[in-house]
Amino acid sequence: MPLNQSNYIGIESSTAFPYIFDVTLHHLDLCKQYHSVECHLVLYPYSRKVDSDDIAFNPFEEYVKDLAMHKKSVYVPINDSFNKVFGILLGVLICLVFLYFKPSDLVSVESVVSIIGAYLAGKEVWDDLEIWLVRLTKNSRLRYIEPYYSFRIEPNTTLTAYANFAKRQRYGKATLLPSEMDFLKQSNSQTVRLFFSHKDLESLDETSAHIASIFIKPHLLSDFEQTGYLLGIKLSFNQRKSFFRTKHLELFQSIHNQQHGCINDTQKWIPDAVFCRHTYTIGRWKFFSSTQTINNYSLLTNNKSHTQQ
Repeated sequence: MPLNQSNYIGIESSTAFPYIFDVTLHHLDLCKQYHSVECHLVLYPYSRKVDSDDIAFNPFEEYVKDLAMHKKSVYVPINDSFNKVFGILLGVLICLVFLYFKPSDLVSVESVVSIIGAYLAGKEVWDDLEIWLVRLTKNSRLRYIEPYYSFRIEPNTTLTAYANFAKRQRYGKATLLPSEMDFLKQSNSQTVRLFFSHKDLESLDETSAHIASIFIKPHLLSDFEQTGYLLGIKLSFNQRKSFFRTKHLELFQSIHNQQHGCINDTQKWIPDAVFCRHTYTIGRWKFFSSTQTINNYSLLTNNKSHTQQ
């Protein structure tokens, strides 16, 4: 049970580099008991002197910048192909109609054009249908959700082992890259979403691993810390119950002005507590089963070490 442990996420800076906050995922031995684990982080500074251009979630911001500039990257875009599947199914349906009513016209120019047209129209119809489903269900317990992740990692190469070895020297511990990720940059905040598969977690023998670093421009660090910020964490433990259905235990906690806590169902800030949500998913359908607030629980820790990182 995940709640039998605490302090899954560590946020640490060093006296040598106080403007770098390293993010560590702990208790990997427990995480390996699940089909996958997800970690989402959002950082929102309260100072109006600091905006998202003054913050960097590395290495993921770098990966996304490389992709935007069409450079080679560790990650590649995830292409949602279901609209193509829907188009093919509609094309097959038109093909069956011709086969049943006019089999002699199946290979005619008109039928071929109709089948291709049905395929193209089906793709457009599915895109519109997805948008409609997301909007229609956004306030219900059963929702059709947008994809969380836009990028997946490329298969490992021989050079990956050397890169992992070098990262261990740089950070002083093992590093863990997610199978899938997404990076969102808004005017005043940044969000990174990380999906660790069971294979990712099993690749390490250690009980903790470095998963990201948060950089703040050094000349703004004092204002960033004194004015305060919100650092929100979502940790999801996912257990596949069948080929289609997955059960999720989602835990939410934030650092707000150096205080740990969460926002409950009534949008009230609860100090020293974690918000817990039980959900189920089948594909992109998500059912919100139950929620609760657990007091006197720490999902994350933040501290400053005195050794150079």
